[in-house]
Amino acid sequence: MTSRTRPGRTEHIDGVLVVGGGYAGLHAASAAADAGADVTVLDPNGRHDFVTRLAAVAGGAAPRSDGSRELGAFDHRVVIGSATHLADGEVILQDGTRLAADAIVFCAGAGVTLPPIDGIEHALPLRTSEHAEAIRERLDPDGAVTVIGGGATGVQLAGAVSASRAASTVRIVEMESRLLPTMRPESSDGAARILRDRGVDVMVGATVDRIGADHVVVDGEELPGVAVWAGGFAPRTEGLDVELNGAGQIVVDEFLRISGMSRTFAAGDVAEHHTTDGDPLPMSAQVAVQAGDAAGENAARVAGGSEPEPASLSHQGWVLDLSGQRGIAEIGGFSLSGPFADLIPPFLHEAIDLKSLFGAGGFSALTF
Repeated sequence: MTSRTRPGRTEHIDGVLVVGGGYAGLHAASAAADAGADVTVLDPNGRHDFVTRLAAVAGGAAPRSDGSRELGAFDHRVVIGSATHLADGEVILQDGTRLAADAIVFCAGAGVTLPPIDGIEHALPLRTSEHAEAIRERLDPDGAVTVIGGGATGVQLAGAVSASRAASTVRIVEMESRLLPTMRPESSDGAARILRDRGVDVMVGATVDRIGADHVVVDGEELPGVAVWAGGFAPRTEGLDVELNGAGQIVVDEFLRISGMSRTFAAGDVAEHHTTDGDPLPMSAQVAVQAGDAAGENAARVAGGSEPEPASLSHQGWVLDLSGQRGIAEIGGFSLSGPFADLIPPFLHEAIDLKSLFGAGGFSALTF
């Protein structure tokens, strides 16, 4: 069931209130429900975006239906609204509505960060299904596109466009000396090889000077075509009266409770997560899924009057689908990035997505 709030009212939510319907939120809701709690999901759009599939949707390598799904399909009560203030066991929405709950899991996710580049407003961002649709509509079959940012999102988008629009001119611009600078050098080399084999112009160690409505200037050279910004994202914590780390993420304890709170947890990109050894974890879908599961279970425990348990989180590697039946993966210290080995990651990517969906909604969630 999906409903909207009544402005200015105070409403008590029985059980667990999950704020945000991304990967962390969806898994927090499922884990809390499996633990016997009543669950309500608060989300601005009432929709779950499949972030790991958005590059393929934007580039035309996957159907539009891969971009998102209504949260109601996961059998949770859904309330449409945006949280602007967070307290222990309580959120205040943009319309003034106050929602109180027995326990809360805050999973507002991350949004696009835009650097001070002249004309950055002309670049199309990629973080939501709406962004993916906008990019897909702007790309001409034989036009040009410049992807700014050579991280995971940018590499997958360049791969999707080059695989599905062979007549297009595709460029990818990265200011570091290699693509995928946070991954192993062999993964960077593999991604560059796959893209170059498709005719993508890989520009590393390059600087974007300015962006226009129909061009990008890189190191003084004007390059025609659509510009897409894939250069980074940041946690949605602006305006919240909670303790944040240097990256703007919410500080949580070993139980994923927000610092100074007893009934309110945070999970996913919005929160600072560590391994049990204290090593920082990246902002990624796989970490969000683990954290969402742990926070949802603990929220259900607190809502039922029990004590929470320490979360055990880990980074299990990276799997990137570059479309065209090629990809890059790093698992267990090994890199699947060379010829023939790069055939495996797309299957792993699909399997991981299906596993995540099944964990969030069972067999009924597996139908796209």
